[in-house]
Amino acid sequence: MTILKYQIFGKNSVGVYLAVNNLFGLYPATLLKPVIEKIKSVFEVPFYPISINNSNLIGVYTASNKYGTIVPYITREEEIQRLKNYSNEINSGYQIGILESLDNAFGNLILCNDKGAIISTLLQDYKDQIENTLCVETVIYEFVNNYLPGSISLTNNNGCLVHPLTTDEEIDIISDILKVKETDVSTVNRGIPYLSSGAIVNDQSGIFGYECTGPEMMRLTNVLML
Repeated sequence: MTILKYQIFGKNSVGVYLAVNNLFGLYPATLLKPVIEKIKSVFEVPFYPISINNSNLIGVYTASNKYGTIVPYITREEEIQRLKNYSNEINSGYQIGILESLDNAFGNLILCNDKGAIISTLLQDYKDQIENTLCVETVIYEFVNNYLPGSISLTNNNGCLVHPLTTDEEIDIISDILKVKETDVSTVNRGIPYLSSGAIVNDQSGIFGYECTGPEMMRLTNVLML
């Protein structure tokens, strides 16, 4: 298990630009080679270069687990084909779900691991497609009066961190949906409640924004068992 405090494009919002699950990870094709090598050194899974509609915001536009990846309809055909080629190298049955939703920041709208998924009400018309792509029970649920469950949370198969204002009742519901051992509140990068923007994790490793404090890192790594 390896953890790293780092910056991408000189910013602590590493989760905006990177994405990882328990099969593979994705990074912007424009990253410099030393940065790419650093990212790859942290994780045991392979990492691949990609863009989404020529954008570097991989973590914003995609949501994934070991069964499938959700991408927006604005993703270019060559980008989708590249993603399919990457996933087929590892698992020929891996699913790529292309959603026609106008609300397409799926990294913010979907919270998922390999056991369950929580989606925003903005995606209620796409629930079945999301469930079929990710191959897990998918529940429409919003907490802290926020319609971006993926933005205010960070999860793997071990645990989940959520917005500091999340209630005990909401924490119990989230734990039940994602089937994790522990869910707790936290922040990243010195008090920012948008957890997924400041980190990427799978079950073995994680990269966290450089401004994450000692107490934040302790809570994050303890709950996620990294």
